[in-house]
Amino acid sequence: MILRTVAVAAAVLVASATPALASANPEVWNWGSIYSADRAGKAKGKVVHDRPGFVVSGKLYDFPGRTGCSWLKFRWVKEEGGKGYKTYHTCSGTKPLEFSFEAGYILSIEGKVCRGTAKTVTGKCSTWEGVWAQGG
Repeated sequence: MILRTVAVAAAVLVASATPALASANPEVWNWGSIYSADRAGKAKGKVVHDRPGFVVSGKLYDFPGRTGCSWLKFRWVKEEGGKGYKTYHTCSGTKPLEFSFEAGYILSIEGKVCRGTAKTVTGKCSTWEGVWAQGG
């Protein structure tokens, strides 16, 4: 009876440790570099698959000596069928903008880099480029 109790306790301990082990070794994919059409803006980063879902992070660069600001737009398809969007911008030619956001469980995510003013995108966008997609 004692051996059975020890075996059950060991099984419970291993089962409860499994989520901690999974989060200690998340899957990571690098993406980018994505350049604006005029090559004055750039973005790159990584996607981390961990609990709960996916976290997208990276840096958005606005190269010095160029007029305007760099804009980064993301769009993704959620696992349950919805869509998500996120936009970042920077006008600093000296320090990249660091960003990070939780996208939840997704099927795919794309990004593009554009040029604009401090308030809006004005054009010179890259095409939508794949950041991450289920199955490659």
